[in-house]
Amino acid sequence: MNIYEKITAIMQDVQYLAKDDKVSFGTTNYKALSEEKVTSIMRAELLKYGLVVFPIEQVANRTGSITHVDVKYRLLNVEQPDEFIDIVSCGDGADTQDKGSGKAMTYAYKYMWLRTFALPTGEDPDKISSAELDDKAAKAKKEEEPVLCEECGKPIKDAKNNSGEVWKAKDIAVYTALKFKRKLCIKCMNAAQKNDAI
Repeated sequence: MNIYEKITAIMQDVQYLAKDDKVSFGTTNYKALSEEKVTSIMRAELLKYGLVVFPIEQVANRTGSITHVDVKYRLLNVEQPDEFIDIVSCGDGADTQDKGSGKAMTYAYKYMWLRTFALPTGEDPDKISSAELDDKAAKAKKEEEPVLCEECGKPIKDAKNNSGEVWKAKDIAVYTALKFKRKLCIKCMNAAQKNDAI
């Protein structure tokens, strides 16, 4: 069989992929198709028909917490190794740490299968909902904004407490707001305590 006959045979074997995952965040709740299910089903088909797939090109860039990848995969006919097709796909991964590229690659790989073999899923476009991403971005922004001392106007910074542990700035702000009725930095808090002692 040539590569196109093999693709057609796989399309006849796998006509629909049912959603197997649930996504819940806040009021958002829907079913989705996992990458694990897509990969395991397509892997079995590749072995059955003697095809292999591997990435041959990748370009990635990151903007904020979103990593975007453009990937070119090669689908090769094992019986005739000089026969192959190249397939392009892309994906985005949302992560504030170092997992963005992996998430984007997973997304690109999953959708490469779905689009190449025209597999219907009825799936929502992304496993992570827009509402979840918006909420995470808002929380991250709020956490990044410094809390200002209401006495000197300077940002309240982390400090070490009496036992040598780190006392987070936001906890200092909460403590001083309760005790002194205003958010204070460590220097102004110490001054306020001295004044109270007099």
